[in-house]
Amino acid sequence: MEQEGVLAIDFGGTKIAIATADLQGRIIERQNIRTVPDAKRTVQEALRQAVHLVHLTNEHQAFRLVGVGVGTMGITDEDGVRLAPNVPGWEKLRLPAWIRNTFAPIPVFLANDVKCAALAEVSWGALKGMDPGIFVNLGTGLAAALVVGGRVILGAHGASGEIAYHPLTPDDVRGVRHGVAPLEEFVGGGSLKRRAAQEIGIDLEAGELLRQSQHEPRLLSWVDPILRVLAFHLTHLAIMVDPVRIVVGGGLVNVRDIIFPYLRQYFDEFVPFPPEVVPAFFHRDAGLMGAIALGLSGRI
Repeated sequence: MEQEGVLAIDFGGTKIAIATADLQGRIIERQNIRTVPDAKRTVQEALRQAVHLVHLTNEHQAFRLVGVGVGTMGITDEDGVRLAPNVPGWEKLRLPAWIRNTFAPIPVFLANDVKCAALAEVSWGALKGMDPGIFVNLGTGLAAALVVGGRVILGAHGASGEIAYHPLTPDDVRGVRHGVAPLEEFVGGGSLKRRAAQEIGIDLEAGELLRQSQHEPRLLSWVDPILRVLAFHLTHLAIMVDPVRIVVGGGLVNVRDIIFPYLRQYFDEFVPFPPEVVPAFFHRDAGLMGAIALGLSGRI
């Protein structure tokens, strides 16, 4: 009997995850490929590998593709991708047309990668039944997604939850109009590594910086105000939304034992009804699982 399923593509800053899945969201075949510096070649290679993966699935079992879900960096329009500065040339891609032309007439659905990750948590993970809930991605970048009534809220321009662009102080004068993401450049994982090397002469990945700060007073004195700023901004989100639960994903969830106490301290002190704070269920494959959910449902 022919099996129906979907294709999922999760475009990331360093790798692209591709999978076929059945109608229950179970992965059938998958592979990862590297993101290359040339954005056009990145998409071409990803689509070539995606087509190959569908053929491979068909070799193993009769398979009919009924949808394609794509998670991608930034805010995707027909004429380009906005708010995706980490891959040069990405902003110039007409990504929807490329993917639709490759898989026509199969319906294609695209969404921001963090919102896809939130959709995975709503569908099968730690946000299922949480109304309202918040998903926070702490990794190289920083973003959040609001879940209400089982739906991920997009906002008027698809840019809800882009908290990377929060100003740090009332005196900030440079922000998104200058290509600056003040909060992400202070607390994002990629910025932590760069700033630690420049400011205190320590060259470590962000997660290792946080781990070692627990044993080195000098490093802790540098890390502590950064984590307090993060907690401060997420406290504002929690007060505004009054969520049942905040789910944290992204690479820095691996050091949640260091980060979560800051969040709980601020929530307990300042949020009228402090939300539960838990790690994401899909902290490794959140974007890919979200693209599967998107391909199955056709909506965020």
